[in-house]
Amino acid sequence: MTPRTARPPDGERALRRRRLLAQEILLRATLALLVIGFDQVFAITTGRGDFPMLTALGILGLAMNGPYWLAALGGRWLRGQAYARMLIDVVLITIGLGIAGGLAAAPFLGVYMIVPVYVGLLLSRTAGFVATAAAPVAYLAMVALQEAGAAPRPARPELVGDWTIASFNLLMLALVGVVITLVGDAYRRSRARLARLVADLERATEESLRLNTEIQRGAHLSALGEVVAGVAHELGNVLTAALGHVSMARLKAAGRPELDEHLKQIEASFETASRIVRNTLETGRQSRSADASAAIADLARSIAELKAPELRRENIAVRLDFPAAFPRVKAVPYQVQQVLLNLVTNAQHALRGVPAPRVIDIAGYAEAGMAVVEVRDTGPGIPAEAIHRIFEPFFSTRPGGTGLGLAISAGIARSFGGELTAANRASGGAVFRLALPALPRDGVARRA
Repeated sequence: MTPRTARPPDGERALRRRRLLAQEILLRATLALLVIGFDQVFAITTGRGDFPMLTALGILGLAMNGPYWLAALGGRWLRGQAYARMLIDVVLITIGLGIAGGLAAAPFLGVYMIVPVYVGLLLSRTAGFVATAAAPVAYLAMVALQEAGAAPRPARPELVGDWTIASFNLLMLALVGVVITLVGDAYRRSRARLARLVADLERATEESLRLNTEIQRGAHLSALGEVVAGVAHELGNVLTAALGHVSMARLKAAGRPELDEHLKQIEASFETASRIVRNTLETGRQSRSADASAAIADLARSIAELKAPELRRENIAVRLDFPAAFPRVKAVPYQVQQVLLNLVTNAQHALRGVPAPRVIDIAGYAEAGMAVVEVRDTGPGIPAEAIHRIFEPFFSTRPGGTGLGLAISAGIARSFGGELTAANRASGGAVFRLALPALPRDGVARRA
């Protein structure tokens, strides 16, 4: 199973990166094709011989998209690659402006807008600032080199007139407008998706609170049931003894009808009370009937989903590991859920204040006819002096703890013919092992 964390899955992040890279490559290819087409129509690079250098530069920019894509597929230094592509774009645009006349190509400076607009919107704020600063620095450096004679400065071609400048800048305006529109649309979709996620999270939180209330109510009822069962059992013993004494008294009262009648009524009352006690105990046993079964793997997943919001806030990852053929257990579902919730909550408390990584593992395996679930954490473990008392009622190692959670959980496990044990892991942290009778099923995975 995959960890439940605040971060999106790796596949989703990779898909988003590829989508953004595809948009970037499409934009770069569009700009290169516009430059090539514009150079062919308006012959901006006249004065450089018969070789169309600006067209060649556009073809180079177009061809570099292939290596960019292959490098990004490697998945290494992705942010560094994005910055490198951005700076290479600035350099290529600067060279193109130098070919088009350097300082004389100032009317075409709008082409620089593409880079900071795109990276600022889709990469990061810092990238936008870097691109914005790199463009004037690169252009001024190129002009300075041309003015100093260190770089060739072609003459401004005669065909570059007002219509040429207006056409070029209108094309750049259209391209920037398309980029902003597309990015804005993506931003709005992202906000809508975020709003849906927030709504889903709110619904999940409400559901988790409802389930938690039901589970806590079940825990209270279970604890009350244990108390009632204990009282009923002891009361049954007392009533049995009382009935014995009444029977003996009736034998001694033979020949005294009035006294025998009173003793007979007392005996009948005791028998009625004993019957009530037996019915109470029988009702308690029915809640643990042989027909009750629970899909413990599904219950573990529901607990992980229930606790996910607060665990994410505490930077705690939950990992589930259950074989596909994990058996059902012979138990009442809500009581098993109560035990698992208590174990996960205890692990959560143990991980508070512990440095990362903070991990709770919930793993299941079958062993000797039992379905075993282990809840492990990477916390400080159980103190040596407490490990033998941890299941005692009212004993707690946590300030403010009632000391009833583990005691009730252990009682629930025993009531279904299982057991709950605790130990410290050699690698650090605690492990709680819940073993319950497994219902027969073919193909059950065994522990290695």
